[in-house]
Amino acid sequence: MRNQGVVITNVVFMMLALSTGTSTYFLFNNVSEKGQEVKALTAQTGEIKSEVSRMTSDFNDLKEKLGYEAVADAKELDETMRKDVEDALGIAETNSTYRDAVVALRENLIRKRAELADGYQSQLDEAERVSASEKNKTSAQKATFSKQEKALDDDHAAALASATETRNSLQKSFDAQTSDLNKLVSDTRADIKEANQETADFKESKERFAKINRELRGRVDELSNASYESADAQIIFADQFTKTVRLNIGERDGVRPLTTFNIYAPDTLDMQGAVAKGSVQVVRAIGEHVCEAKILEDQMSNPVQSGDLAYTPLWRPGEVIRYALDFHLDIDGDGRSDLAKLMMLIRSSGAEVASYVDDEGVVQHMDKIGPDVYRVVVSEESVADVLEHSYALDEATKEKISKDEQGFLRKCEENRVEKIYLKEFLEKIGYKETALVTEYDDDLREQHGREGVVELLESGVGRQVVSPGVVAPIYVDGAEKAPESSGTTAPIYTGTNKGKAPESPGVVAPTYDKGANKAGKSEGVNSDYYTRKRPDK
Repeated sequence: MRNQGVVITNVVFMMLALSTGTSTYFLFNNVSEKGQEVKALTAQTGEIKSEVSRMTSDFNDLKEKLGYEAVADAKELDETMRKDVEDALGIAETNSTYRDAVVALRENLIRKRAELADGYQSQLDEAERVSASEKNKTSAQKATFSKQEKALDDDHAAALASATETRNSLQKSFDAQTSDLNKLVSDTRADIKEANQETADFKESKERFAKINRELRGRVDELSNASYESADAQIIFADQFTKTVRLNIGERDGVRPLTTFNIYAPDTLDMQGAVAKGSVQVVRAIGEHVCEAKILEDQMSNPVQSGDLAYTPLWRPGEVIRYALDFHLDIDGDGRSDLAKLMMLIRSSGAEVASYVDDEGVVQHMDKIGPDVYRVVVSEESVADVLEHSYALDEATKEKISKDEQGFLRKCEENRVEKIYLKEFLEKIGYKETALVTEYDDDLREQHGREGVVELLESGVGRQVVSPGVVAPIYVDGAEKAPESSGTTAPIYTGTNKGKAPESPGVVAPTYDKGANKAGKSEGVNSDYYTRKRPDK
């Protein structure tokens, strides 16, 4: 049994070995054949790749020559080229090619060239025809011009001969006149030499007569330009006790505080030459057509009363009076210009200064002088006299100031602006030097300069206060109105009489000594009034 198993095992082993060897043989032969096939296919693939690479290169060269480098593949190239051909031919040709487009375009080019050649030839023929026509016209005009030129030459020759004859005649006349002129020049030089010897006397006489002429001209203008001046308002109420009046002008009429009116009798018709009986100054407007004013000046024998007429050349109801001011207007006679003060007086009443000559002799706002300027205020003293005493100015400056001032007055005369002398003007506006309580010119001029004075006066900072000229009544605390004066001196109040003032001892009160505990003894003389020390003292 054991040997039989071995035999079977050996038989099986031999059969397996035989089977394995047979399979290996056939497999090896198959692998060898497949390897040869793979080599053949590899060689064929290389040839195909070479052909594809060559075709790709040819395709790229073709795209570059055709101008389609950006096209990706042949289909896109075909579509793009077909679209370009259709756009070029203007028609949609399904079977058209790029070569067809080139041929068609060439045919169109040949046809267009032929059309252009025909048109050019037509234009060329027309141009030649027009040129021939113009040549004929030019020839005809040239013949006509030649005739006209010959006629002009003949006329010119005749005119030249006539002008030559006239020139010869004028030359003879000129020579004769030159001889007479030379004689006249010689005689004139002799006269000038003789006149120069009397220049000093002549200049002095000229200045003297010029001064007289200016004064006479001013008086003539004043007389010839006389005008009728009516009243501006009327007094409707007067109280001599309180020295107040009421005028029939008010807020609606444009009246302003500090406006001064001269007062005239009720029967005065023309205020221009009338004499005022007094003056009042507006305090405030108390109604549309009523204002309150205080009496500045009147006469006991002829007091200001109801019905009197009021007039000022500085104010008119509903309008602005415009003035021009000449050079060096001296109000107080101190030899200095009071331009700032005069401008304040005019503007405080609602009037306007249109133009003026400032303290340096410069004309300001000359262009504002017109027919609407009411008056030009001039000084009684001539500008020549003022400049003669101005030793600080050189002759050139004096001459310029005089020339500019004459131009200023000439502009006023051209616009028919009437002159009024300063003294008369001050009388017409009711100006009183003694009524002015404070003076601002020197202090303001030192602090602000000349222009600063005018600006401050216009704004009201330097406006002067006018005294009413009456004593205020005694004030009693708690009373509704001030009591009437008893006409006697009030007793001295000491504060120790339990509400009752002691009787006056009839002697002068002693002076007060600040350092003493009690009042000093009277020396029998009036004590000096106490004045607060000024900062500069």
